[in-house]
Amino acid sequence: MPRPAEYENLIRTRAREAVQATPGAVAGFLKNAESFFALSKSLLAGAPLATEPMQIFTNAYEGYHQVVQAVLEFYEVRTKEAARAMAIQRVSADLKPSNPTMVAILEKYLPAARSLTGLP
Repeated sequence: MPRPAEYENLIRTRAREAVQATPGAVAGFLKNAESFFALSKSLLAGAPLATEPMQIFTNAYEGYHQVVQAVLEFYEVRTKEAARAMAIQRVSADLKPSNPTMVAILEKYLPAARSLTGLP
């Protein structure tokens, strides 16, 4: 599948790099996203007072990050910013994110990523 022009522009400007797809990587990322989603939904639904609210957000965020990685892999593009996830998590802790909102984001975009990549 050809990459959208926006991805080509990111590669041209060296913000991202073109790579060969790793066999099974897209499915692996989506499987990881499903696991993070199940855990975040479980924590959100029955989180005892002792559960750290950041655990819910972090699991939902990691699930969404796996969706992002799956789509990037699908388009044979990789990010060069290894510290990006850490920076987003740090700032999110300061902003006190809404856990249900983050879980809802993952719930919405995981099926969309599966549809885009053609994986069940």
